[in-house]
Amino acid sequence: MKVYDCLDDFPAPQGGSVLTIGNFDGVHLGHQAIIARAKQLACEHSLPLTGITFEPAPAMLLRPDQAPRILTSLQVKVELLEEQGLDQLVVIKPSADFLSLDPAQFVERILVNRMAAHHVVEGQTFSFGNRRMGTMVSLDKLAQRFGFQAHLVEAYTIAFGEAAPVALSSTLVRQLVSTGRFARVRKCLGRDYVLAGHVVPGHQQGRRLGFPTANLQLYHSEQLVPENGVFAGYARLGNTFSQAWKQKRQYPAAISIGPCETFDRDDGWQIEAYLLDYKPDEPDLKGQHMILSLIENIRPQRRFESPSALAQAIENDCRTIRKNLEV
Repeated sequence: MKVYDCLDDFPAPQGGSVLTIGNFDGVHLGHQAIIARAKQLACEHSLPLTGITFEPAPAMLLRPDQAPRILTSLQVKVELLEEQGLDQLVVIKPSADFLSLDPAQFVERILVNRMAAHHVVEGQTFSFGNRRMGTMVSLDKLAQRFGFQAHLVEAYTIAFGEAAPVALSSTLVRQLVSTGRFARVRKCLGRDYVLAGHVVPGHQQGRRLGFPTANLQLYHSEQLVPENGVFAGYARLGNTFSQAWKQKRQYPAAISIGPCETFDRDDGWQIEAYLLDYKPDEPDLKGQHMILSLIENIRPQRRFESPSALAQAIENDCRTIRKNLEV
């Protein structure tokens, strides 16, 4: 997949394209259904499949105090969209001028003149143009006016247990991640929820307790993390993000998210991972890229009476994690 970091760098396809547009936050199964329909049309008409996404999301510029935390950093989103079969991806950094385009201007200038769209595929909640005035109804009318086809993909629904099905959305996934319901998150995404970033130096408290941890600094500070707790998961490592993403070896991990209460430090919340099977003679983790897959909520964070009590709790956590992950 070819990635363009600016709309001006994108060479409009001479023969046209199949286009889908969205934040694609999480690249959940609903997004995947839209892309699958677009891919089908691209194959039928022998056209490239092009996606447009935004970095940052327009909400972060329009309503920064109300914008939700993101599910996927751009690095992760690009990998996931490539796995879904996009041929080209244009990453737009929205500006005030871009966001002020009315729906007709957006369609004419972006979809038609810049992207040469012959087919545009979107979901029911798609909106575009100034103040999000454009809807799928208006897109269909503008498609007739400008000579392309608009395709609607019905909402993807999902059911948990015996509850009635609900429409899958990034908002729903955020609610599930926040409360640590990772089996349901997995059902929505079709994969594990991941936190990705760099390993950075810590205070070495874990090492002194006998459980050296890798401290994760997220690629995007606005990525959503679950409420404070200890989680079972896996870690992948690499000298680059791409290497870590494609890494087949993964280490079972005890993942701690939250403040370091036992040691009375005012560091705010931290993401730390103790890799259960990482050997002392393996390369130093600092500076490496790390991807953490969150599998299960083990227990909430709490303050312990002493470092030795904390060490005993971590040892118990590791036993639980090995049992639950069957490693």
